[in-house]
Parts: sequence; structure tokens; C-alpha cells
Amino acid sequence: MLVTASAFQVFAENILGIDGEESTSVGIYIKEIASGKVLIDHNSQLALTPASVMKAITTASALSVNGADRRFSTKVSLRGEKAAGGVWRGDIVVHGVADPTLESENFKGSNGFCDSIAAALRRRGIKRVEGTVVVEQSLKDAGPILQWESEDIAWPYGAGLFGFNWRDNIATLYPNTGVTKPHVPGLEICVNKTTGGNDLVRGVYSNRLMVYTRDPGNKKWALKTTVPDPAAVFAEELRGRLSEAGITLGKKATAPQGKLAALYTHRSPRFGEIMRSLMIRSDNLFAEGILRTLAPADTRKSAIKREKELWATRGINTRYTIINDGSGLTRANRLSAHFIGDVLEWMARSENALTYSSFFPRAGKEGTMRGFLDKTPLMGMVALKTGSVSSVQCYAGYKLDEDDKPTHIVVILVNGFFCPRRQVREATERLLLDTFN
Repeated sequence: MLVTASAFQVFAENILGIDGEESTSVGIYIKEIASGKVLIDHNSQLALTPASVMKAITTASALSVNGADRRFSTKVSLRGEKAAGGVWRGDIVVHGVADPTLESENFKGSNGFCDSIAAALRRRGIKRVEGTVVVEQSLKDAGPILQWESEDIAWPYGAGLFGFNWRDNIATLYPNTGVTKPHVPGLEICVNKTTGGNDLVRGVYSNRLMVYTRDPGNKKWALKTTVPDPAAVFAEELRGRLSEAGITLGKKATAPQGKLAALYTHRSPRFGEIMRSLMIRSDNLFAEGILRTLAPADTRKSAIKREKELWATRGINTRYTIINDGSGLTRANRLSAHFIGDVLEWMARSENALTYSSFFPRAGKEGTMRGFLDKTPLMGMVALKTGSVSSVQCYAGYKLDEDDKPTHIVVILVNGFFCPRRQVREATERLLLDTFN
């Protein structure tokens, strides 16, 4: 049995059947792509917080503009001149391009940036660099986004995007010894005893990390936290790698106006691989990096403006949308189920349809959807991006056919619920099972 839109109009106030639904904001839009028939339209124009469903819009925009095969290219140069005895009179210059994948745990096959620089220097016969490593970063309004909650910034999921990013902009912290791995220069750690749970607090532009713990004497306790200056972490690590390779490095820049000579270029994984990774794992740093490819030499606001203009030129109404980031970490974003559905439909009809739909985690199999619709007829047949923050649970993506081709648009946004999150999840599963029989 296929549940139609008209069937739901009678019970519109209890479409999910969750406790407190009368006081909960629910937007649902389910549409068959081939026929254009809308199966469910429930408050689809209501602008709601999408949480990480925003990543589906970010990847759709970037895939449309850049394609799947483009890569970030981080160039390393030598500035100055070579002298006798294997000496370089100048600096190593790294030209940051906001690549979020440099030495990432999620792309280990592409790692080895420091070793590649050392190898390139050895090939040139350089044993000593009189200057130092200079990291040039041109990204405007870098770092954590002002609309993000301060409680998120110190935790790994709150890592901000910089002009140069390193190791996911995260370090392992041993709070009660002051040790970080890798070492984070300039990080001030303040440990405080609390009767509550463990917590981390760091301001947007602060090097001071406040740690709250029930057991300040536990020296083995470790957790992960964000770093305020990824380039400084990289520079110290590079210095150590060069030393291991028998290459000494000075401490001060010596050739700020010298000529540049190409040394090494690092190419990231393809954008398509990055986008699938960020969608499956719901990676906020990667999402912000992909968003900024829409306007790489400009501000975040400019990238978002271009994103909205892109969809407006395709006939999609963006007037009542609010977008502040590419990841959806801010609670200040507002999208309607209809807007998201329109973007999903446009992508499903585009030449990138199969590539785009492959970014979404499969129900019962991958990422945040691993346990969703598990062992049901829809297992593997529904691909959805999830989004969840406090009192927010959202889903957006596709129903697929046996050939993995999108057949239906699915968008379900639930904001301000009062029941346990598990109840929203189970209600969504029931709705999809009933709708697609």
C-alpha cells in the first residue's frame, strides 16, 4: 500500500505519532521523481533547523560547480637562493589553499606531507635551510564560525577551517600532564575540578583551553581537542622530520622578498572522495572546506551567496533560507523540506545523479544510517543524510531502485521534539516503511 498525500491531510497533526507532536515542528516532503507526484507534503514550506542535512546542500552545490575530479593543490616553494655546501639561504614557503584533508586520519593513503618535503630537499642536495618554514594562508574569516556554539569549538566536531589545516585540526590531550600529541605550540591548559561531567571550553580565537574534570589527578586520562593554530603544529612537526632526515632548519624567516622556486606540490584526494567521506561520517571540517571552494579567494559569506544564487538560477526559491555554514553545526540555519527536496530533485535529474546519490549513507549499512531500517525491506534501498543536534532530528536523501538510481525524494525535518530521540527515529522508520510498503 502506498500512502498518499491526501491520506495524510486528515491526520496531519499526528503524522509521526510521537509524544508531544502537537508542540513539535515537523516538515516532510516525499516525492516520486519520474512522475512528479508528491506522496507526502506536510508543512514542507516551514523553515527549520536542518543540522547536518546542510551537508547535502553543500555537496550538491560544490559538485555542480567543481565536479567530482578536482583536487586541492598545496604548493611548497623555496624562497631565496642556494649556496655552496648544500645550504639554502632563504625559507621554505607553504602556500595554504584550505585543503581540509592534509594528513587527515580519514585519508591515510594521501599522507606523508612532511616526508615528501624532506625528500624533495634531499634531491636538491640541501642539508641546511638558513631561514624557517613560512605558511602562507589567504583564507578570509578563517577558524571556527561565529554562529557556532562556544560549547562546540573545543571538541573535535567543532574544528574550524583555516588557510592551512593539519591532522584534522585535532590533537590528543592529556589534561593533567599538559601534554598534547602532536605538540600544540602556545596552547595554555587550565584544569579545573568539577562535580559534574568532563567538559572542554575554548573561545573562538583563544589559545586558552579550560578543562573540567571530576578527577584532576588522573594522568592517564586523554581526550581529543581542537587546535587554535594548525600551521604552528605543522611547522613544528616539519622541523622534527627534517632533523630526522639530516636537514637543519633556522628559526627566523630570512628572505621575505626573494624569488620562489617550486619544491613540491601535494594533491588532495578528489573532491568526490572528500564529499562522500564527509557525508558518510558527517565531518564538519571537510564540509566547511568544500563550501569554501565555491569562492576560494573570498569570504564565507561570498561562498554562501554564490551557493544561493546557484539554486536561484535553477528556479529554486531561496528567499526564505538562512545559511551560515556548510556543515550545519550552527543552530541558526533555516531550510524548508521543500527547498531541500527541490535541490535533491534537481541533482537526481542532473548528469551527476548517480555520483551525488552515492554520497549518502545507505540505510542499515553505512555511517550514521548503519542501524536505521536494518533488517527491513528498505535496508540498502534508502540513502539518507542525517542531522541531529539538541531536540533536532532530520533526514534527507533518496529512495533507490535495484540499480541504485534515485526514484523518490525523501526529506523529514523534526525540530523541538519532547520525546526521546529514539522515538523520532522509530517513527521515521515506520513512516518510510508504510510509504514505500
